Amino acid sequence: MEKAYWIEYKGRYKLDRISKNNLIQDYKIKYINRFNELPSFVSIAPGRVNIIGEHTDYNKGFAIPAAVNKWILTLVSIRKDRTINVFSLNYKKTLRFSYDHLDLSGELWEKYVKATIYLIKEKYNVKKGFNMLIGGNIPIGFGLSSSAALEVSIVSSIVKLFALKIDNFEVLKICNLIENKILGIKSGFLDQYASIFSKKNKFLFIDFENLTHQYFDSNINNGCWILVNSMVDRKLIFSDYNQRVIECSDAIEFLNQKIKQKIDFNSISTELIEIIKENKIFYNRLLHIITENQRVFEMKKAILSGDLNLIGKILNQSHNSLANNYNVSCNEIDFIIEISKRENGFLGGRIMGGGFGGCTINLIDKKIKNKFISNIKKSFYKKYRYNVVVEEFLFSSGLNVVKV
Repeated sequence: MEKAYWIEYKGRYKLDRISKNNLIQDYKIKYINRFNELPSFVSIAPGRVNIIGEHTDYNKGFAIPAAVNKWILTLVSIRKDRTINVFSLNYKKTLRFSYDHLDLSGELWEKYVKATIYLIKEKYNVKKGFNMLIGGNIPIGFGLSSSAALEVSIVSSIVKLFALKIDNFEVLKICNLIENKILGIKSGFLDQYASIFSKKNKFLFIDFENLTHQYFDSNINNGCWILVNSMVDRKLIFSDYNQRVIECSDAIEFLNQKIKQKIDFNSISTELIEIIKENKIFYNRLLHIITENQRVFEMKKAILSGDLNLIGKILNQSHNSLANNYNVSCNEIDFIIEISKRENGFLGGRIMGGGFGGCTINLIDKKIKNKFISNIKKSFYKKYRYNVVVEEFLFSSGLNVVKV
């Protein structure tokens, strides 16, 4: 495979496709050149796609995600002092600070890095400094969970570096605390869960109420998964994402007041929420959560049976609900779905991730892959006068930490 190269878009850098092993070897060399020593560990955390189950994680529902072949890598080695020296390959910037002067200011990526280190220091009394190099080829801000992979990669690298006795479920909870308590993003566990626990060529069925999961095989033949990147950036912390979390919490409380009971999201039904239909926002938010959870179970059956048409139908239903009941789509995303439906061999697709931009995930007949990619690019450019990125993705294994 050819060596990757950096391309710039709107002031950000993203890396074209490269194998994981090539990325590791390339970053080892960069680490040696910067710090004049070998790293002790390399932590590799993948991005993820979410096949179905959007906005269900923070409502204790269900989802079917899978890791993909794009990664964030963190390389580390211990220092003798208390200084933390971090270099970001993607942003070409250095962070240098000590535990004694650790504040959470800076750009968003800097806040993620500092918040992660701060939480581990507070929780596990880590005292020694370290050198750290971070980089990867997950496009930033487009719905593939680059931020979650960043957290997972950093946390797991420090855990290994200092031989902390914690398992991957504790890593998962630390990452969630970073977003919820320090960065103020009211997210659930989906993104980090997929990055940590995915297995190659397996789908991951997650129950967020119990934080349990199971793996199942894909019987999809002649189908091809395609991402269409709208290039509409989305920063969850500045978006309406947190508002959706609040609306769901308020909606279930409002419903409980109406029925004079205390039930959770997994106990409600479409019939029950008719009682709050006069409150359109609360009704629509709960309607999405109920039907999306149902779609997760339907999707598992469809994948196991290899029913491509049913999988596509479920994806389309999910998009309609996300766009109209949850109101997290945007004009560019809706247009991508619209032009995709014109293509013979398009089976189904939807907006993926937190919403308000990012990617669509699509299932198509593999025979039309090249034609589909070409036509979507042409149709989108004709309307919006800029290029979208359209590519097939491959499934990957989850978190891996390698001793150098």
